[in-house]
Amino acid sequence: MIIVFTAQQDTHSDVVVGKLDRAGAEVVRVNTEELPAEAEFRLRLKRAGWHGEMGLRLGRRRVDPARVRAVWVRRPGRWQPSPSLLPWEAEFAKAETRNAVLGLWSALDCFWMSRPGNIEAASWKMEQLVRARGMGLSVPRTLVTSDPAELHRFHSECGGEVVTKTFTGGASATAAARADPGRQVPHVGLSTTLVTEQVLEHAQLICHVPALFQQRVPKRVELRVTVVGDELFAAEIHSQEHAETMLDSRRFDIPVRYRAVDLPHEVADRCIRFVHSYGLSFGAIDLIETPGGEYVFLENNPVGQFLYVEQRVPELRITDALVACLLRGRGG
Repeated sequence: MIIVFTAQQDTHSDVVVGKLDRAGAEVVRVNTEELPAEAEFRLRLKRAGWHGEMGLRLGRRRVDPARVRAVWVRRPGRWQPSPSLLPWEAEFAKAETRNAVLGLWSALDCFWMSRPGNIEAASWKMEQLVRARGMGLSVPRTLVTSDPAELHRFHSECGGEVVTKTFTGGASATAAARADPGRQVPHVGLSTTLVTEQVLEHAQLICHVPALFQQRVPKRVELRVTVVGDELFAAEIHSQEHAETMLDSRRFDIPVRYRAVDLPHEVADRCIRFVHSYGLSFGAIDLIETPGGEYVFLENNPVGQFLYVEQRVPELRITDALVACLLRGRGG
């Protein structure tokens, strides 16, 4: 049995589950939106571990802990308690269910892609930069501050070539919208932004929250490096060919050119070791190759997107590698 733990609206899970089905695997997709309202727990702790089942009413799916050989933690979404509960009861139910479900997954002696605790530990951008530099990867000159004067000094030291990005990406705006459903929350936090003189005029706003700033790194190309198990798949992103994507290549309405590439051995080895150092079996790393041929680490996403890369570079068979890992199970 292979568990895919994700959310209802996740195309990546749709594709992988389809391939697992066609390979004859017994796969159970568990969406957080079904928990706890659509779940039934019948589990007893015995000498050899947890026995029984977690049942899901939709589709009559059953998870037998003793038969699970692999778990793919993709991108869990919102937990959905019964609508009959009061608000405080619903929050309590979500917290209890999360602890029970993740506790059950964590108790399984099987192959993981990847353990929830390892995913969380690998998600802190500030720690990533320190670790990457310690493993021999170049990183940008970086400032984290809530002091406007410090930002002005950093901007001057970098000759005005400074970009800013959020720690949490689109997740911050999504959380804000959920916390205040009656108010329209702007969609912020996804794009890398150049800190111009006009932006600096509003620098006092960072006193409300720490912000991340980096010296702008000159680019020949950007690279998306996907690690699956012990395999590495690298794609060059020729973002500098379009004015709209020079700062951030994530503009899928623009025909940016992608190309499969072999990284230098030492760079590829450091990327794989970086992902494995967290106990992860998957990682999606963003790099820059400068015009001088230097490779600069930006960040790693332990549950990053990969279908858009495979769609543009079909010879990078990332999905097949991921499916093969889950089918092999232990030692995947």
